[in-house]
Amino acid sequence: MPSPDLREVQRRFWDSLHAGDPDPGLVAAVLPSMTLAPADRIRIYTDMYFTRLLEALGCDFPRTAAIMAGEFDPFCRRYLARYPSVRPSLRHLGTRLPDFIADEADVRWPWLPDLARLERARGDVFDATDVVPVHLPDLAAVPPEKWGELRFRVIPAFGIVRSAWPVHKAWAAPAAAPLAPEATALRVWRQDFRVFHAPLARLEEDALAALCAGEPYAAICELVAQNVGPEEAPARAGGLLARWLDDELLVALPA
Repeated sequence: MPSPDLREVQRRFWDSLHAGDPDPGLVAAVLPSMTLAPADRIRIYTDMYFTRLLEALGCDFPRTAAIMAGEFDPFCRRYLARYPSVRPSLRHLGTRLPDFIADEADVRWPWLPDLARLERARGDVFDATDVVPVHLPDLAAVPPEKWGELRFRVIPAFGIVRSAWPVHKAWAAPAAAPLAPEATALRVWRQDFRVFHAPLARLEEDALAALCAGEPYAAICELVAQNVGPEEAPARAGGLLARWLDDELLVALPA
């Protein structure tokens, strides 16, 4: 039997990975060693492949893995059988994992898909493009009468995760589950090499939505005034802006 070419070997190895057993044609092309049969030699590499993928998923979803405990590895094997790795970078491997958890919903952890979405969002903002954020001293030269015209956009390393559950509590203490339902919005962002998330009060959520829609600072102040009254609005709007600047969330747009 002629030896298969490289592409054929690769195809048969790929088939071996996803069939669970070494491909017979690949077994026929591999020589035995002094201690191992061809099929056993192939299994060393197929097992290593899945071990590396499982390690990657565990690193990307550590809280989800902690909650699922011994069920996490077999669950991930089922996930990889449906969604095999097809891209060079492992950062894309868990893209569909939250939805896969939802498809295989476990009544013990109805909030687990959203916890996985939070972990996925944290990974996404960690990998997001770097930009130079605006700081409060950068705005010192803006005349008071021009502040209302200021517009900002959020940094690329920013996201919002919404859930019917307070999944940040499960993230902070996986052993504290189960959770009671509680509508929650979390902002997720990166400063330097650290990723953070924090729950959003409704006022901040609405103000951020206005900012992301391109509204000027004056419109954000008006929105705040509608919620807290005109007397309290300047301090509350200024407090929100100061918090966003301190967290390095914003990039200033040209006038």
